[in-house]
Amino acid sequence: MRTTAHHRPLHVGSTGNRVQKVEERLKSAGYLKGAADDRFDAKTAKAVVAYKRDNGWEGKPQGVVGERMNDSLKRTTAGTTPSSTGGTTATAQASQTGGSDGKNKTPSTLKGATYNVERDRNPKDVQKWLGDFAKKNKLDFVQLQEINGYHKALEKIPGYHLVTFPGAKDHGETGILVKDSLLQGQKTSIQGEGGGWTTVRGGHAPPRAATAVKLAGWLQVVSAHQPPSVDWKGGEIDGPKNRVSTYKSLSEKLLGFANRKIAKNPDEGLLIGGDWNEPASTKGKWSPGWIAQQAGMTTHGGVESHGHGKIDYAMSYGCKVSNVKAGPTGGSDHNIVLFTVSRPKGKG
Repeated sequence: MRTTAHHRPLHVGSTGNRVQKVEERLKSAGYLKGAADDRFDAKTAKAVVAYKRDNGWEGKPQGVVGERMNDSLKRTTAGTTPSSTGGTTATAQASQTGGSDGKNKTPSTLKGATYNVERDRNPKDVQKWLGDFAKKNKLDFVQLQEINGYHKALEKIPGYHLVTFPGAKDHGETGILVKDSLLQGQKTSIQGEGGGWTTVRGGHAPPRAATAVKLAGWLQVVSAHQPPSVDWKGGEIDGPKNRVSTYKSLSEKLLGFANRKIAKNPDEGLLIGGDWNEPASTKGKWSPGWIAQQAGMTTHGGVESHGHGKIDYAMSYGCKVSNVKAGPTGGSDHNIVLFTVSRPKGKG
């Protein structure tokens, strides 16, 4: 009979090959700076805590690596392969000197979009329309929402790579379509809590998770999707209890992620975008405006999308967002929203 091996948790003071593999994965995911050796020290423990905070651990995460943490790290870095230096690098990762224009330099301007695909469509139709649209408009990335059921189709779009986390609680409901030449090996799932909610069809929707990935060496992009049926009255969030708790949780997780990224990488740009189902003018704790204000980010919204709604689709730090416009729906009930992200002069 075959049995499954269970290793003792790793902590400060642990040494050996298992420690080195964990450190290599933390480094690949963007949490550990410096060399990955075989010694679990305070720097390793700090990286573990940061990873757990970004990936759905409840309570106060500890700097200890057990089976759950190890399995999560394996999934996070599954799209990476060993490099010649002993670390890891994404299979589709661009050279630090390569760019989307094929020239020998890192691009300082990226063309992006955000798009809620909408459920219950033909995956092949979504694949063809989005692939053709991205190519025609020379998009470098697209922040996607409601992509459950579309993963396999979106992964087949030529010249692009789908970044998502099917192992997340919402089974990869958000994702980012990235031009192959820009993708780097630092991706994260920011998981909300709160228990989820009951759908209009009587099913269960788990807490949502936002997907994050680093592009072109200087821009961290996040695709987020907050649940519907929440509103603000008198400055207070209002709606079904389980949806409100899920909304609050993901807002707090996104704020924590933004604060850590800005503190650790002040010279890099950060763009959080997607579908909040709330306009830019919404005020109050846990709203999109609250996240931006608390993190010192700039909001960009007011584009007509989803019928008459004006979705606050993006907030940014350390970069400039311009040329914002709504495009076609492509068969969804949401318009695709296009924009340009520029790196300030003197950065990088």
